[in-house]
Amino acid sequence: MSSPVGPEPSSLICPSCQQNVTTRTEPKASTKTHLIALIMCLTCLWCFACLPYCATSCMNANHFCGNCNKFVGVYNSD
Repeated sequence: MSSPVGPEPSSLICPSCQQNVTTRTEPKASTKTHLIALIMCLTCLWCFACLPYCATSCMNANHFCGNCNKFVGVYNSD
């Protein structure tokens, strides 16, 4: 299912509870996050390898309904 979600909370009609809601987002590490950390380690920047896990711009955003807490969609940062 395609949802109009981005990196920030979105307003939409939940497919589960049919309510007009603003989604709740949770960042989740992606392949991009792991690759950036690996490249930092390989280029002797290992002390900064944890930074991609702190920056939400390097992660996917999972969206959940603000009413029923069901999964609505994901925004891929790739």
